[in-house]
Amino acid sequence: MAGLLAAALVIVVLYCLARAFLPALRDTGHRRDLDAWHVAMGVAMVGMLLVPFPRSLSVLALPVFAAGLVWSLVQVSRRVSRPAYGRLAVGCVAMTAMLVPAASAVAAPPAGSGGGAPGTSPGMSHDMSPGMSMPAGHSLAGLPAGLVPVVLVAVLGAVALVGLVALVTVLRRGPASVRRDASCDVAMAAAMGYMLLLAV
Repeated sequence: MAGLLAAALVIVVLYCLARAFLPALRDTGHRRDLDAWHVAMGVAMVGMLLVPFPRSLSVLALPVFAAGLVWSLVQVSRRVSRPAYGRLAVGCVAMTAMLVPAASAVAAPPAGSGGGAPGTSPGMSHDMSPGMSMPAGHSLAGLPAGLVPVVLVAVLGAVALVGLVALVTVLRRGPASVRRDASCDVAMAAAMGYMLLLAV
């Protein structure tokens, strides 16, 4: 499943890159910064789906998507393409929720120090498994462990809503460019939903 979702995201990334440079693929009023954010999000998700995501990359990616959230909220407040930036905000929240556990993971004790489970290697806790599974008992951004599933389920619900609305747009008759854009949202929401389900 992870491989199929990653393949779909690669197509989304390539389409967003092409759309950024080819006006024929864009609707009037489509903003190229949205393409840049979708490319960044798509590339990060492909990596998260296919390989253990190291803590170092999570630490670097976390402020990027936190900035994306701020950027999208600023654009919404300016009444610029509100639905598109609202979807971007949901995506950035989901990315942040998936990256926080890996970015804040505590380093495993050095080998021979008597800590850690037998058979684990130094620094092993820095890596999240494909799908960004939450480490046992880990607290998300300082939340009590019991609230972590609640937050993740809420984020999952928002992602699912974005995906369902996009799917309805794909199935309706309308401009081809609108349906292509909605198809990208469906693919990204499916990948985010899959990873969030693994983390809950």
